[in-house]
Amino acid sequence: MRARTLRRAAERKASKFTEKVSVSNESAHNAAVDNQPACQAPTTEPAAVEPVSLEPTAACTPEPVEASLPSAARLAANRANAQLSTGAKSPATKAISAQNHTTHGLARHSNGTFKLLSSEDPVGFEAFKQSLFDEHQATTPTESILINSMVESQWLTGRAQRLLDTCIDPATGAVTNEKSFSLYLRYQTTHRRALHKSLHDLQKLRAEKRKAQIGFEAQNVRNDQNTRKNALHELDVHMKETDLLLEICKYTDHLMAAKRANPGFAVELAAELAKRGIQMGETEVIFTSAA
Repeated sequence: MRARTLRRAAERKASKFTEKVSVSNESAHNAAVDNQPACQAPTTEPAAVEPVSLEPTAACTPEPVEASLPSAARLAANRANAQLSTGAKSPATKAISAQNHTTHGLARHSNGTFKLLSSEDPVGFEAFKQSLFDEHQATTPTESILINSMVESQWLTGRAQRLLDTCIDPATGAVTNEKSFSLYLRYQTTHRRALHKSLHDLQKLRAEKRKAQIGFEAQNVRNDQNTRKNALHELDVHMKETDLLLEICKYTDHLMAAKRANPGFAVELAAELAKRGIQMGETEVIFTSAA
């Protein structure tokens, strides 16, 4: 959009320059024709043929170029006078002179910077800017850039509207300057679109950040669930091992009680197991060897 605007401005400037050059050339040509001395004026009546001289006459002889050039003293005086007017020097006068060629202030400057007009209120601009920053609460440099772009685009939209009002007759509502009205309307549309684009980019950026944050939190939740699941599994294994040890203890206590009630129980048990071809387990060995 900016490239197209610059191209149109350059085309309009070139067209105006071409028109000026054509007009000046035509004027110079007409003046030269009117002032050119007639070396051989035509006659309406036949005249006697006279011998033509090949020597140039005084009226037709061009003046030497050196005669039209300024003298060395004049050149020195011109240079001295030029040094007396070097333009604005202080920052305040430079800021004023920078807006001498400003016709409407709706186009971006060559370096893309935004500037307030001398007729606008800087305090009101800063208050408006601070209100948008307070509303959107920028947390990153990218968000600050987008919010600042929204501020400038909205301010330029309001500036275009004020200029549009100058092209309308307040009594009848008719457009008094069609060309300027169309120009201001195009700029207003451009800056309004830039405002909505910056707002959309800001919302999209924050949506992506929220999505990434939600994904990170979900991953943390899944990790916590896996950790708890593993911990519960280990606890279940320990509980089963404990139950098994309790069963072994109960079985051992049962064998010991049987030995105390029947001293020959161990011998009978070993003989019965041997008869059936069953080897004694670790518990039975401990039981039979106990005093």
